[in-house]
Amino acid sequence: MPEIFLTPLVLPYFGFVLGTVLGSFLNVCAHRIPMGKSIILPSSHCPGCGTSIPWFRNIPIITWLYQKGQAGCCAFSIPLRYWLIEVSVGLVFAYFAYLYSLDLDLVSLLARLLFSWIMIVVIVIDYETMLIPDRFSVGGAVLGVLFCFTFPELNEMGFDQTWLSHFASGFNSLLGLLIGSSLLYWIGTLAHIGFGREALGEGDVKLLGCIGAFCGWKGAIFAIFGGALLGTLLLLPLMIFQKCFSKSTENENSDKNLQWGAEVPFGPYLAIGGIIYLGGASEVIDSWFDPILWFFDNTSLLKAF
Repeated sequence: MPEIFLTPLVLPYFGFVLGTVLGSFLNVCAHRIPMGKSIILPSSHCPGCGTSIPWFRNIPIITWLYQKGQAGCCAFSIPLRYWLIEVSVGLVFAYFAYLYSLDLDLVSLLARLLFSWIMIVVIVIDYETMLIPDRFSVGGAVLGVLFCFTFPELNEMGFDQTWLSHFASGFNSLLGLLIGSSLLYWIGTLAHIGFGREALGEGDVKLLGCIGAFCGWKGAIFAIFGGALLGTLLLLPLMIFQKCFSKSTENENSDKNLQWGAEVPFGPYLAIGGIIYLGGASEVIDSWFDPILWFFDNTSLLKAF
């Protein structure tokens, strides 16, 4: 491949196009899987009248803009989220393609693309249904362990050509799965005891296992607290705004507003935290865990005494 196509000026465009295509497929998965439908058959069709959609009316991003959010066969209004998801996946893929153009690390690129696609589809489904399908959480965890076992350089363990590096990398991924899911399980259990109600769903625990399998135990821990912080920063101002707005409108449609103590999906924020970590934040965040590693370092403890 000519070097010009691997430059930061060109490669992100290829990543964006690929992301929009897979984002369109993600929309299909997010719509059909919660209803138990096949993601392959039938082919793309209008949710309003059931008419098959030809390929030239199914071009990511462009079709929605050209048709102004309206179906070409009936009066069905295509939700804006379809377009937003295609754009979002395209931008994420473009960013990862940009990172690849800097280091040409194909293994990291594949891991980031696969992981981010799984996380985004989880974000969409969990936000709309408050459910996280096992095929993405449990299946993603299995894929993460297998991926790390196959490509030990993902965990910077390609130190030799023997199977030792593969097992070490796979064990590190499995450790991230176990530490992440068990930590969130006990956080949820303690919160349940403290608040007298279920605070975290089983799907969140499984999802964090998937994040730990790809990102390791450091990434899993960051996803918990980073996701909680992100959720607070996003939801708290929204709740305050809605409360003030509902007073000014005499509580009109207040039943649709976020309320204190209301159930909100935590999975999307865990997923965003995982994407941020694997997207390059690990270079900064990993140093935060140095005191923990020092504490468990027997040699350092002996030196301290």
